[in-house]
Amino acid sequence: MSKFSTTPVRMHDDEASRATEERARALVNPASGLANDYLNIFNELVMLVEQLPDIPEFADDILAWRPRSYVDYFAASPLPGNRSAIDAYANLDARFRKEFEETVGELDRIATGCVAGLRRLLKKGDAERDALIAQCEKTSSSMRDILSRAQNLIDHGSSKAEEDAQRRADRLLAVRIQAIKDVEDFHSRPRF
Repeated sequence: MSKFSTTPVRMHDDEASRATEERARALVNPASGLANDYLNIFNELVMLVEQLPDIPEFADDILAWRPRSYVDYFAASPLPGNRSAIDAYANLDARFRKEFEETVGELDRIATGCVAGLRRLLKKGDAERDALIAQCEKTSSSMRDILSRAQNLIDHGSSKAEEDAQRRADRLLAVRIQAIKDVEDFHSRPRF
């Protein structure tokens, strides 16, 4: 008999509640007031584009890609803390939010241009395989560079705009309070 149990560990309601609360708090990076999860829409596209020349079945997913704003993304998200992410975003320093939105705008422009270009190349079939490979490499490289900047904004909150200590403390406290409310709301909804 194995010394490792194969029976799933069942959490008590209070443990599950604490775990959900922790996930909600962790969604928004306190250094920036932004949630990293948003960049997944771009990271996933990059991965699909990079693999498209070898896995043509990814074409439908790529061609279906559409830009989504930060707020729209979290409004539709089932993640605990999604409301916290939206509220924190609304309370960002205006110059910092503009810098983030401009960076995301660059990603949107490259991504939508990529989708349009790949749509044209895919219609031409195998005759354009070299052009398809070149387009995928160019797009993924450009997007990775900009994603790196966006990730830096989220991870470090680097911006020329300075936020005074009190305003930052107030904003972060509001995010934490909203995360707790999100958890309470999450647990009050029927699951099945």
